[in-house]
Order: sequence, then C-alpha cells, then structure tokens
Amino acid sequence: MLMLISGKISAEENNTNSIIRAGTFIKVINLAEFSSLTADIGDKVTFMNIQDMFVYETKVIPENTKVYGEIEDVLEPIEGRDGAIKVKIIKMITPDKKLYKVKGHIYTDNDNYLGGKQTMPVYYRKVPHYTQAMRPMLQAAPISIPEMGKHTVIKPGAELFVILEEDIKAK
Repeated sequence: MLMLISGKISAEENNTNSIIRAGTFIKVINLAEFSSLTADIGDKVTFMNIQDMFVYETKVIPENTKVYGEIEDVLEPIEGRDGAIKVKIIKMITPDKKLYKVKGHIYTDNDNYLGGKQTMPVYYRKVPHYTQAMRPMLQAAPISIPEMGKHTVIKPGAELFVILEEDIKAK
C-alpha cells in the first residue's frame, strides 16, 4: 500500500510546474560589448546561460538559454567615481523556444550597478612620520582631490550573475 502512495505522489510531482524562487542567481555571459560611454537607457543587451539549471532533478533552464535585458540607468563618470550601468532582465528564451518573462537585475554589490568604483586621489603631500626608535620618515598622505572617473566597459564573455526578483514558473 505504501509503495502505491509514494508512486502516485512522484507522478503528481512530475506533472506540476517547477518554480524558480525569487533571489535565485543565474550565471550568464555577456554576448556583446556595452559601456557607459555608448549605452542609453532602454538599449537592449543579451546574455547566455552557461549551465543547466535544475529544481531538484528537473531541468528547468537548459544550457545556452538566451537572457535578454535592457539598460535601466547609466551614470556618467565624474570626479571621484567611474561610470556605471544598471541592467534589468526582462525575458529568457530557451533553445527549444520556451519564453519566460523574468523580473531581475544583473547583480553586483554596488546596488546592481556595473562599475561605479571610487577613484584614487590625484595629489599627495609629504607628511613627516615620527617613531621612537627611528629618525622621522616622510609619508605620502592623500589630499581630498580624486581623479576623474573612467567609463565602464563590459566586454563580450564577461561572466555576470542575474538575480531574480520574482518567482518563475518553469514549464
């Protein structure tokens, strides 16, 4: 009796859709170069999933799935910070032409902006550093004038992570 019940449960599980939960990371590679110099808000960008994704034993997103996004925000480089780009993900199309509507972003620890790093100071001044055992030494101390930032360029083949913001029902 127990074997019949467990067989029935697994058959029901195979008929239901798998759910990819919000907060899941999907590793992708960039297919075409884009940068903060040339990108405009709304420009389309394309990535490719580089490995099969499973929910338990069910393959839900196969390798070579195209992941499509668009530029959500572009920050120009300024004094003290490099340029930055924010990309939102809108859909995925599998090699067998299944379409998934997706809500997500390319994930970074910089509020999902690619680039935007702080630049180094331009000028340093010499400051004496005194110790008890040695003669005074001169050290270079930064002055609060940072250098001009550079544009951020995302090269083809760059490995990035997509973070999902809503669940996806896999077919």
